[in-house]
Amino acid sequence: MEPQFSPRPDADWSDEQIGAILAYAGLDISPDRLAEKADDFRATLSLIRKASVTELGETPPAIGFHASWS
Repeated sequence: MEPQFSPRPDADWSDEQIGAILAYAGLDISPDRLAEKADDFRATLSLIRKASVTELGETPPAIGFHASWS
């Protein structure tokens, strides 16, 4: 069976939602840095999200940040 990916478009995440995901991951990102790097965070979250298989239940994108941005 082919894996299915979440159809949710990632580009519509607001900066507030990205901040909430980062906070969930335990990352304290300043509002200035979030504003400066929002597109980078959004792109990385998109890659993580594409790896989430819907049959297993969607993996929270924030989990991926523990390994590389903490």
